[in-house]
Amino acid sequence: MYAAKNHLENLDLYLEHDAGYEDLDLDAEILDAASAPKLVFNHTTEGVLEGCHYVTVDTDYCLNLSPGQQKLYEILVSLQEGAVYSVTTVGKLAKAMGLENPMAAGKRLEHLQTLGAISGFKL
Repeated sequence: MYAAKNHLENLDLYLEHDAGYEDLDLDAEILDAASAPKLVFNHTTEGVLEGCHYVTVDTDYCLNLSPGQQKLYEILVSLQEGAVYSVTTVGKLAKAMGLENPMAAGKRLEHLQTLGAISGFKL
């Protein structure tokens, strides 16, 4: 029997939402660290800015995404296509999606990377 690791049913989708972190006692330092990672779009030379993820979005991605992943994917596509060069943080992406916990946004990014919709986000 074959199993697809990068299939939606194999991902912890509950962690893509604020409710997935309600039972955890997260202090401000942990949330700040989860908000801090920077994502760079439309830059050809990796490593110019230290500590950043140089992300490329597959604008032709057509496989199934969860509603949260779809929302993030659309934001990332607009960032990639809407500017010559763009930088954002996981925290800003969380706010753009209406999430209170940046860890949920980070999990959505991880899942998009696993599914092949984006590349360059180092897990």
